[in-house]
Amino acid sequence: MAGRIPREFIDNLIARVDIVDIIDARVPLKQAGKNYQARCPFHNEKTPSFSVNREKQFYHCFGCGASGNVISFLMDYERQTFVEAVETLAETLGVDIPRESYSSENRGQESNLLPLYQVQEQAAEFYARQLREHPDAGKARDYLQNRGLNDEIISHFQIGYAPPGWRNLPTTLPADQLLASGLTISKEAGNFYDRFRDRIMFPIRDRRGRVIGFGGRVMGDETPKYLNSPETPTFKKHKEVYGLYELLATRKKPERIIVVEGYMDVIALFQHGIDYVVATLGTATSSDHAELLFRYAPEIVFCFDGDNAGRKAAWKALEASLPALKDGRSMRFLMLPEAEDPDTLARFLDLIHEEGKEGLERRFSFAKNLSDYFFIHLAENLDLGSIEGRSTLHQKASPIIGKLPAGVFRDMMQARLSQLSGHGKVPPPSRNKNHRSAVQSVQRATSERAKPSMLRIILALLIQNPDFFPLIDAEARQELERDEKAGELAAKLFSILKERPEIHCGGIPEHFRGEAEYGLVLKLSVLEIPLSGLDARSEFSATLEKFVAQQKTMLVAQRLEWLEKKAERIGFVGLDEAEREEYRRLTRRK
Repeated sequence: MAGRIPREFIDNLIARVDIVDIIDARVPLKQAGKNYQARCPFHNEKTPSFSVNREKQFYHCFGCGASGNVISFLMDYERQTFVEAVETLAETLGVDIPRESYSSENRGQESNLLPLYQVQEQAAEFYARQLREHPDAGKARDYLQNRGLNDEIISHFQIGYAPPGWRNLPTTLPADQLLASGLTISKEAGNFYDRFRDRIMFPIRDRRGRVIGFGGRVMGDETPKYLNSPETPTFKKHKEVYGLYELLATRKKPERIIVVEGYMDVIALFQHGIDYVVATLGTATSSDHAELLFRYAPEIVFCFDGDNAGRKAAWKALEASLPALKDGRSMRFLMLPEAEDPDTLARFLDLIHEEGKEGLERRFSFAKNLSDYFFIHLAENLDLGSIEGRSTLHQKASPIIGKLPAGVFRDMMQARLSQLSGHGKVPPPSRNKNHRSAVQSVQRATSERAKPSMLRIILALLIQNPDFFPLIDAEARQELERDEKAGELAAKLFSILKERPEIHCGGIPEHFRGEAEYGLVLKLSVLEIPLSGLDARSEFSATLEKFVAQQKTMLVAQRLEWLEKKAERIGFVGLDEAEREEYRRLTRRK
């Protein structure tokens, strides 16, 4: 892997690519005046409200509000990472991506990753071959067959077998890379032995299909039943799930993703046509897991045992996933029927046998939604008919609901808690406290229902027409940067335009990606400015002049107010001569 992609290359890439061509290849567009339209790919609609502007290199949906540039589209529509989106655009134009060099330390770390991926891929091929050929692999094949897995599904997931014995991995594989990838364990005198022995092997792949680790299962009563690769530079348990690569290879845009407990559950359900299933890797569900899965589907269904351990795992999954539960995302919880047999796979197969694939999918569809599961769990063993019970519910639920992102869902959860506990009133719409107050002020002042303010017009016209930047003189720049509503945003924008005088408007949001102002910059990028019989350049100059004059008037008023308060406190004669003269002058001016 190479270093960071230069910012200048990204700017030039966005300027050169045609957003209409990129989107039209994925979502057919029809020309409508100077823009292009389609039914929005990000929400269901009958009338096209998705608009693409070739000149601005932007898209915007007037229905759901989705907007952005060509990189944003690839990230949202194809669920690509930022780097993958840049790589897609570079490949479209037939250009190579330059990389800025890292420090020697980082270069060494990055250069070590490719060999680790390669050695683990070779190990996966070795284990798969052993399942077919090794004399001791018969019991592993019988185990898989007894659990209903056919040869096709075994090959699809590249299930393998690690033979018994301390050293079986090929000696052609570099010892240092085997150790670094967790496939071997070091012992005294610099010797090594295989980590996985006499186990069925499940290669774990990242979303790009690279083998990043392994899970090994015993066939008898030995412990641990499952043994996973340790944390390595390529394998982070709390950030990866099993089966995601296979899922995405089958369904580019799944409507929901089912999270089950084990590798075998994923594989067996996949074989029976339920191919939107993943499993966590021997660890509890983390917020990283939830955020990863929500990138690919708007709904997650957690499926656990109905026993006490399963209920605890479900609750941990709920708490960990709350920070990722933005508006438009949902979670459900399905608890399998309790049984003496602890094998969840057996219960899945029983359900499929009894109810068919459609019956099991109905269970997923009608699993408890988060809000119901949340309050049922917390209200368990509480008497909500008593003040004490309602008070306890409020104390337990309030801090957890506070972990939800600001939005309609959090407001409604808080309203339901108030209804159940009888405490507090339905809250007003929440505001995201993580955003800077300056951005909040501009967002409130620039509501879509309100007439655009002068500040909004200036910023929107400047973002949409970067070549207007030379029209801002030093005085105007100072007043804009000093504005309490968006001075920080203006200062960042000026810095970008000064450094990149040739930047296209579609490239500007990339300089704000990941920052508090990003959403506001997207809105300003697509805002239609009502022109007062002038062209955009004249409108910009006129509005800028009015804004500067207004700011000067405000400064005069503030200075006069300060002098008046001081005069009230110490008397007019207490002011020095310069202050008295300034007071008289500002009073006349007022």
